[in-house]
Amino acid sequence: MADIKAVFVDLDDTFLAPDKSIPQPNLDLMDELAARGIELVPCTGRHVGGVPQQMLAHPCVRHVVASNGGIVHDLRTGCDLRLVALTTERVEELYAALSPYPLVFDAFADGRAYTEQARYDLFDIIDVPEGLRAYLKAGRTPVPQTIPELLPQVGPITKLSIFFTTEEGAAACRAAFDRFPDIYYVKTSAANFEAMDVRATKGEALRWLAAHEGWEIAQTVAFGDNNNDVTMIEAAGDGVVMENGEPQVKALADHIAPPAIEGGVALYMQHLLGY
Repeated sequence: MADIKAVFVDLDDTFLAPDKSIPQPNLDLMDELAARGIELVPCTGRHVGGVPQQMLAHPCVRHVVASNGGIVHDLRTGCDLRLVALTTERVEELYAALSPYPLVFDAFADGRAYTEQARYDLFDIIDVPEGLRAYLKAGRTPVPQTIPELLPQVGPITKLSIFFTTEEGAAACRAAFDRFPDIYYVKTSAANFEAMDVRATKGEALRWLAAHEGWEIAQTVAFGDNNNDVTMIEAAGDGVVMENGEPQVKALADHIAPPAIEGGVALYMQHLLGY
Protein backbone atom coordinates (compact mmCIF):
# COMPACT_ATOMS: atom_id res chain seq x y z
CA MET A 1 0.00 0.00 0.00
CA ALA A 2 0.96 3.67 -0.14
CA ASP A 3 3.35 5.25 2.37
CA ILE A 4 1.52 4.84 5.69
CA LYS A 5 0.71 7.99 7.63
CA ALA A 6 -1.71 6.75 10.31
CA VAL A 7 -2.79 3.54 12.00
CA PHE A 8 -6.25 3.66 13.60
CA VAL A 9 -6.80 1.08 16.34
CA ASP A 10 -9.82 0.04 18.31
CA LEU A 11 -8.84 -0.70 21.92
CA ASP A 12 -10.74 -3.52 23.60
CA ASP A 13 -9.92 -6.92 22.08
CA THR A 14 -7.96 -5.20 19.31
CA PHE A 15 -4.96 -3.22 20.57
CA LEU A 16 -5.59 -4.35 24.13
CA ALA A 17 -5.57 -7.95 25.33
CA PRO A 18 -8.73 -9.33 26.99
CA ASP A 19 -7.36 -8.33 30.42
CA LYS A 20 -7.11 -4.70 29.17
CA SER A 21 -3.29 -4.73 29.13
CA ILE A 22 -1.19 -3.70 26.11
CA PRO A 23 0.72 -6.73 24.79
CA GLN A 24 4.47 -6.19 24.57
CA PRO A 25 4.56 -6.39 20.74
CA ASN A 26 2.10 -3.49 20.61
CA LEU A 27 4.20 -1.46 23.04
CA ASP A 28 7.20 -2.07 20.79
CA LEU A 29 5.12 -1.10 17.76
CA MET A 30 4.42 2.33 19.26
CA ASP A 31 8.15 3.00 19.49
CA GLU A 32 8.60 1.87 15.88
CA LEU A 33 5.79 4.09 14.64
CA ALA A 34 7.20 7.10 16.49
CA ALA A 35 10.62 6.51 14.93
CA ARG A 36 9.05 6.39 11.48
CA GLY A 37 6.79 9.43 11.97
CA ILE A 38 3.61 7.35 11.67
CA GLU A 39 0.71 8.32 13.92
CA LEU A 40 -1.20 5.79 16.01
CA VAL A 41 -4.80 6.89 16.57
CA PRO A 42 -6.77 5.18 19.36
CA CYS A 43 -10.30 4.90 17.99
CA THR A 44 -12.62 3.81 20.75
CA GLY A 45 -16.06 3.85 22.26
CA ARG A 46 -14.47 5.03 25.51
CA HIS A 47 -14.07 8.67 26.47
CA VAL A 48 -10.63 10.22 25.95
CA GLY A 49 -9.58 9.65 29.56
CA GLY A 50 -10.41 5.97 29.21
CA VAL A 51 -7.49 5.44 26.83
CA PRO A 52 -4.51 3.83 28.62
CA GLN A 53 -1.99 6.37 29.85
CA GLN A 54 0.80 4.46 28.10
CA MET A 55 -0.85 5.42 24.83
CA LEU A 56 -1.85 8.98 25.71
CA ALA A 57 1.72 9.80 26.78
CA HIS A 58 3.45 8.18 23.81
CA PRO A 59 4.90 10.42 21.06
CA CYS A 60 3.26 8.39 18.29
CA VAL A 61 -0.21 9.29 19.62
CA ARG A 62 -1.37 12.84 18.85
CA HIS A 63 -5.11 12.39 18.34
CA VAL A 64 -7.80 10.27 19.95
CA VAL A 65 -11.11 9.31 18.38
CA ALA A 66 -13.53 8.76 21.29
CA SER A 67 -17.23 7.97 21.78
CA ASN A 68 -17.22 5.82 18.64
CA GLY A 69 -16.40 8.83 16.47
CA GLY A 70 -18.34 11.51 18.32
CA ILE A 71 -15.10 13.18 19.37
CA VAL A 72 -11.79 13.81 17.62
CA HIS A 73 -9.44 15.11 20.29
CA ASP A 74 -6.05 16.81 19.91
CA LEU A 75 -3.75 15.78 22.77
CA ARG A 76 -1.31 18.60 22.01
CA THR A 77 -3.84 21.34 22.66
CA GLY A 78 -6.23 19.44 24.91
CA CYS A 79 -9.10 20.50 22.65
CA ASP A 80 -11.77 18.61 20.76
CA LEU A 81 -11.27 19.26 17.06
CA ARG A 82 -14.59 17.68 16.14
CA LEU A 83 -17.56 16.97 18.39
CA VAL A 84 -20.83 15.50 17.14
CA ALA A 85 -23.43 15.27 19.89
CA LEU A 86 -26.91 13.91 20.31
CA THR A 87 -29.56 16.57 20.76
CA THR A 88 -31.13 17.00 24.18
CA GLU A 89 -34.52 16.31 22.63
CA ARG A 90 -33.35 12.99 21.19
CA VAL A 91 -31.79 11.85 24.47
CA GLU A 92 -35.00 12.71 26.32
CA GLU A 93 -37.14 10.87 23.76
CA LEU A 94 -34.99 7.75 23.95
CA TYR A 95 -34.99 7.86 27.74
CA ALA A 96 -38.78 8.18 27.85
CA ALA A 97 -39.14 5.14 25.61
CA LEU A 98 -36.62 2.98 27.49
CA SER A 99 -36.74 4.02 31.15
CA PRO A 100 -39.66 1.68 31.99
CA TYR A 101 -37.40 -1.31 31.31
CA PRO A 102 -34.73 -2.78 33.62
CA LEU A 103 -31.68 -1.45 31.82
CA VAL A 104 -28.68 0.81 32.41
CA PHE A 105 -28.87 4.09 30.47
CA ASP A 106 -25.35 5.58 30.37
CA ALA A 107 -24.75 9.07 28.96
CA PHE A 108 -21.24 10.03 27.84
CA ALA A 109 -20.33 13.69 28.40
CA ASP A 110 -17.47 15.74 29.85
CA GLY A 111 -15.09 12.79 29.61
CA ARG A 112 -17.33 10.69 31.85
CA ALA A 113 -19.94 7.97 31.58
CA TYR A 114 -22.86 9.04 33.78
CA THR A 115 -25.12 6.35 35.23
CA GLU A 116 -28.20 6.74 37.40
CA GLN A 117 -27.44 5.56 40.93
CA ALA A 118 -30.86 3.89 41.01
CA ARG A 119 -29.85 1.62 38.10
CA TYR A 120 -26.21 1.05 39.01
CA ASP A 121 -26.86 -2.32 40.67
CA LEU A 122 -28.17 -3.66 37.34
CA PHE A 123 -24.51 -3.96 36.29
CA ASP A 124 -24.43 -6.97 38.63
CA ILE A 125 -26.93 -8.93 36.54
CA ILE A 126 -26.16 -7.97 32.93
CA ASP A 127 -24.79 -10.72 30.69
CA VAL A 128 -21.12 -9.75 30.41
CA PRO A 129 -17.83 -11.41 31.47
CA GLU A 130 -16.82 -10.68 35.05
CA GLY A 131 -13.70 -8.75 34.01
CA LEU A 132 -15.79 -6.47 31.81
CA ARG A 133 -18.37 -6.06 34.58
CA ALA A 134 -15.68 -4.80 36.97
CA TYR A 135 -14.29 -2.45 34.30
CA LEU A 136 -17.73 -1.02 33.56
CA LYS A 137 -18.61 -0.42 37.20
CA ALA A 138 -15.25 1.22 37.91
CA GLY A 139 -15.56 3.50 34.89
CA ARG A 140 -19.04 4.85 35.59
CA THR A 141 -19.98 8.01 37.48
CA PRO A 142 -23.20 7.30 39.41
CA VAL A 143 -25.50 10.31 39.85
CA PRO A 144 -28.64 10.75 42.00
CA GLN A 145 -30.61 12.41 39.20
CA THR A 146 -32.33 10.79 36.26
CA ILE A 147 -30.52 11.30 32.96
CA PRO A 148 -33.03 13.97 31.75
CA GLU A 149 -32.57 15.84 35.04
CA LEU A 150 -28.80 15.67 34.57
CA LEU A 151 -28.73 17.06 31.01
CA PRO A 152 -28.73 20.79 31.92
CA GLN A 153 -25.77 20.21 34.24
CA VAL A 154 -23.39 18.52 31.78
CA GLY A 155 -21.89 19.13 28.37
CA PRO A 156 -22.96 17.63 25.04
CA ILE A 157 -23.92 13.94 25.08
CA THR A 158 -21.77 12.17 22.50
CA LYS A 159 -22.91 8.59 23.15
CA LEU A 160 -25.51 6.52 24.94
CA SER A 161 -24.46 3.10 26.17
CA ILE A 162 -27.43 0.95 27.12
CA PHE A 163 -27.13 -2.41 28.90
CA PHE A 164 -30.31 -4.47 28.92
CA THR A 165 -31.18 -7.35 31.24
CA THR A 166 -34.09 -8.90 29.32
CA GLU A 167 -34.93 -9.67 25.71
CA GLU A 168 -37.94 -7.40 26.08
CA GLY A 169 -35.55 -4.58 26.91
CA ALA A 170 -33.38 -5.40 23.91
CA ALA A 171 -36.40 -5.31 21.60
CA ALA A 172 -37.48 -1.97 23.08
CA CYS A 173 -34.01 -0.55 22.37
CA ARG A 174 -34.15 -1.59 18.72
CA ALA A 175 -37.65 -0.20 18.31
CA ALA A 176 -36.72 3.12 19.92
CA PHE A 177 -33.55 3.58 17.86
CA ASP A 178 -35.27 2.64 14.62
CA ARG A 179 -37.76 5.49 15.10
CA PHE A 180 -35.08 8.08 14.40
CA PRO A 181 -33.10 8.25 11.12
CA ASP A 182 -30.54 10.53 12.79
CA ILE A 183 -29.51 7.75 15.23
CA TYR A 184 -26.72 5.29 14.47
CA TYR A 185 -26.58 2.31 16.81
CA VAL A 186 -24.58 -0.89 17.13
CA LYS A 187 -24.79 -3.99 19.31
CA THR A 188 -21.34 -4.47 20.83
CA SER A 189 -21.99 -7.35 23.24
CA ALA A 190 -24.68 -9.80 24.24
CA ALA A 191 -26.20 -7.16 26.53
CA ASN A 192 -25.30 -3.77 25.07
CA PHE A 193 -26.28 -1.22 22.46
CA GLU A 194 -24.37 1.99 21.78
CA ALA A 195 -26.23 4.90 20.15
CA MET A 196 -24.79 8.03 18.58
CA ASP A 197 -25.69 10.72 16.09
CA VAL A 198 -25.59 9.24 12.60
CA ARG A 199 -22.55 11.42 11.79
CA ALA A 200 -20.65 10.12 14.83
CA THR A 201 -19.04 6.93 13.56
CA LYS A 202 -15.45 5.76 13.59
CA GLY A 203 -15.45 5.79 9.80
CA GLU A 204 -16.58 9.41 9.62
CA ALA A 205 -13.95 10.35 12.19
CA LEU A 206 -11.22 8.58 10.22
CA ARG A 207 -12.18 10.42 7.03
CA TRP A 208 -12.42 13.76 8.85
CA LEU A 209 -9.05 13.41 10.57
CA ALA A 210 -7.37 12.25 7.38
CA ALA A 211 -8.64 15.34 5.57
CA HIS A 212 -7.64 17.57 8.50
CA GLU A 213 -4.09 16.17 8.55
CA GLY A 214 -3.69 15.94 4.77
CA TRP A 215 -3.43 12.14 4.66
CA GLU A 216 -4.67 10.17 1.71
CA ILE A 217 -7.15 7.47 2.68
CA ALA A 218 -4.82 5.00 0.98
CA GLN A 219 -2.21 5.93 3.61
CA THR A 220 -4.37 4.73 6.51
CA VAL A 221 -4.67 1.33 8.17
CA ALA A 222 -7.45 0.49 10.63
CA PHE A 223 -7.81 -2.42 13.05
CA GLY A 224 -10.99 -3.54 14.82
CA ASP A 225 -12.97 -6.51 16.03
CA ASN A 226 -16.59 -5.54 16.66
CA ASN A 227 -19.67 -4.00 15.09
CA ASN A 228 -18.76 -0.45 16.12
CA ASP A 229 -15.57 -0.82 14.04
CA VAL A 230 -17.30 -1.64 10.75
CA THR A 231 -17.45 1.91 9.40
CA MET A 232 -13.74 2.39 10.20
CA ILE A 233 -12.78 -0.93 8.58
CA GLU A 234 -14.68 0.06 5.46
CA ALA A 235 -13.29 3.62 5.38
CA ALA A 236 -9.56 2.85 5.76
CA GLY A 237 -7.09 2.21 3.00
CA ASP A 238 -6.46 -1.18 4.60
CA GLY A 239 -9.23 -2.45 6.88
CA VAL A 240 -7.98 -5.20 9.18
CA VAL A 241 -10.00 -7.34 11.60
CA MET A 242 -8.53 -9.38 14.42
CA GLU A 243 -8.72 -13.16 14.32
CA ASN A 244 -10.79 -12.95 17.52
CA GLY A 245 -13.21 -10.52 15.85
CA GLU A 246 -16.90 -11.06 15.23
CA PRO A 247 -17.54 -13.26 12.15
CA GLN A 248 -19.74 -10.66 10.45
CA VAL A 249 -17.01 -8.05 10.86
CA LYS A 250 -14.24 -10.37 9.64
CA ALA A 251 -16.29 -10.94 6.48
CA LEU A 252 -15.85 -7.24 5.61
CA ALA A 253 -12.08 -7.06 6.19
CA ASP A 254 -9.36 -6.52 3.61
CA HIS A 255 -7.11 -8.64 5.82
CA ILE A 256 -7.18 -10.63 9.08
CA ALA A 257 -4.60 -10.03 11.85
CA PRO A 258 -3.53 -12.50 14.55
CA PRO A 259 -5.49 -12.41 17.84
CA ALA A 260 -5.35 -9.39 20.12
CA ILE A 261 -3.91 -11.41 22.99
CA GLU A 262 -0.81 -12.10 20.86
CA GLY A 263 -0.30 -8.45 19.92
CA GLY A 264 -1.88 -9.05 16.53
CA VAL A 265 -1.81 -5.38 15.52
CA ALA A 266 1.98 -5.33 15.88
CA LEU A 267 2.42 -8.70 14.16
CA TYR A 268 0.44 -7.46 11.16
CA MET A 269 2.29 -4.13 11.06
CA GLN A 270 5.68 -5.89 11.25
CA HIS A 271 4.77 -7.66 8.04
CA LEU A 272 3.40 -4.48 6.45
CA LEU A 273 6.37 -2.28 7.39
CA GLY A 274 9.05 -4.95 7.03
CA TYR A 275 10.76 -4.66 10.40
